[in-house]
Amino acid sequence: MHRQEGNQNADQMSPMGLALAGGLAGGLLGGLTAYLTQDNEEDLVERGDDRAMRVIAGALTGVTIGTLGGLGVAAVSNQFRDQSEIHSEGGPCEESQYLHCNESINTPIAPKETLHNKLGHYLNNQVKIQQKSRKEAKKVVMAIQIELQRVLSQNLPFKIEAFEYTGSSYEGVKVVKADEFDIMIPIKIPPSWFHVDDSMEIPGFSLIRKTNMHNCGDSFDKYLEKMVSQDVTDYLSPVLLKRHFQSLIQQLFINGNFKNQMNYHMTLAPKGPAITINVKRSTYENAIFIDIVPVLKIGQQLFVPKAHSQHKDGGLYSFLWRESFSLQEKKLLKTMDGQNECRRDLLRVMKTIQLGSSQIRMLSSYYLKTLLFHLNKKTSVNDWSCACLHERFKDFIDDLIECTSSKHLPNYFCPSANLLAEHAKQPLKELSSYLQRIRRRNEYEKLID
Repeated sequence: MHRQEGNQNADQMSPMGLALAGGLAGGLLGGLTAYLTQDNEEDLVERGDDRAMRVIAGALTGVTIGTLGGLGVAAVSNQFRDQSEIHSEGGPCEESQYLHCNESINTPIAPKETLHNKLGHYLNNQVKIQQKSRKEAKKVVMAIQIELQRVLSQNLPFKIEAFEYTGSSYEGVKVVKADEFDIMIPIKIPPSWFHVDDSMEIPGFSLIRKTNMHNCGDSFDKYLEKMVSQDVTDYLSPVLLKRHFQSLIQQLFINGNFKNQMNYHMTLAPKGPAITINVKRSTYENAIFIDIVPVLKIGQQLFVPKAHSQHKDGGLYSFLWRESFSLQEKKLLKTMDGQNECRRDLLRVMKTIQLGSSQIRMLSSYYLKTLLFHLNKKTSVNDWSCACLHERFKDFIDDLIECTSSKHLPNYFCPSANLLAEHAKQPLKELSSYLQRIRRRNEYEKLID
C-alpha cells in the first residue's frame, strides 16, 4: 500500500520537477547569453552596472521561458497518464460508462442512445398503466360482476361454474389504459348429452351435436333443448345461446337502483363471441369495456359463440362454434417469465406500437400474442434476459415480416388453423414491405419514436 502511494507521489512530482529544472536551466542560459552579447572588454569596464542588469534580466527571462516549457511538458504527461489509467483498468469504455470516461479528459460528449435504452424508456413512459387507474377500473368491474352473478343465478335453471377471468388485463400484458376486461361464463355440458362434431373439417371450429337428452327430466336439459335450432335439428345454436345471455345481461340496465348507486352510464353491444358492456363512470376518466362471453365446456374443451366467416351462407356454417384456448394462453403467459426475463415486456411493447401504428393496427393483439408464443418456443430459454430485450424485439419484427409476407400464422394451440387465412393479401404485403424497410435501414427506433 505504501509502495503504491510512493509511486503515485513520484508520478505526480515528476512533471513539477521538469518545470523547476527547466526554469533553472533557462536562467543559466539567459544569463550566459546576456554576458556573451556584450560588445567588448572596454564596454564591460565602462558599463559595469548595465552589464549586471542585462545578466539579471536575461536570467529572469530564461527562468520564465524554462518554467512555462516545463509546465507544458507536465500537462502533456498528465493527460497521457490519465488516458493510460483509464484503458489499463477496464479496456475501452462501455456505453454506460461513456460520460464518466470522457469527463476525465474534459470532453463530456453525450452517447447516442441505444435501441435497448429506448425500449426501456418506452416501457416506462408509454406502455405501463398507472396503478391507481388499474385499481379504479377493477373496482368498477367487480361491482358489475357481483350484480351479474345475482342476475344469472336468479334466471338460469342451472348453477353456473365460477367465472373465468381472461384476456390481457388478467394475463399481465394490458397496456396504456386499464379499459378492457374479459369474463367467461362457463356452462358445463355433460358429454353424454352433446358431443363435439368435427365432420366439417374446419380448423378451430366444431359443431356441437345433441346425442341423448330424451326424458332426462332435468331443467338443464330443457334449457339446452331451447338452444337447439328448430330449422336444423340436433345442433346447438351459438346464435340462440348468445341471444339469450344478452337478454339476461340486459337486466343489469333495468335495475335502476344498481345504476344510480354506482353512478354508471352503461350501454350494451354484441361484439364477436362476447356481449360487451360499455361503462362510463363520472369519476372515471376513460370508458371501460367488459366482454361477457358464454362458453360451453365439454370435457376439457371450451367453445365460444364466435361466428365463422361463412356463417351468412347459412346451412351448418351458422352452427359452428369456435374452440377457445383462453385458459391455456393465460396460464402460459402468467408463467413464461422467470426472474429478470422479458417475454411479457416484449409483448407489451408490440401491443403499444400496434395501438399507435396505422400500419400494424390492422393486426389484432391476439396475433401478436400468438407470435410471441411461437418465438418463445424456438428461442433458447437463456436468451430471454431483460438485457436481451432489443435482440428479441428484432426477432419479433423478423417473424412479423415472415408471417405477413407468407400470409400464414398458425394458431399456437391448433396449428392447422391459419389466423391470417381470411385477411386480404395486399394490406399484409404492404405491412411486410414497411417492416422490411425498417429492418434493412436498421431504423427500429422509428417504431417507438
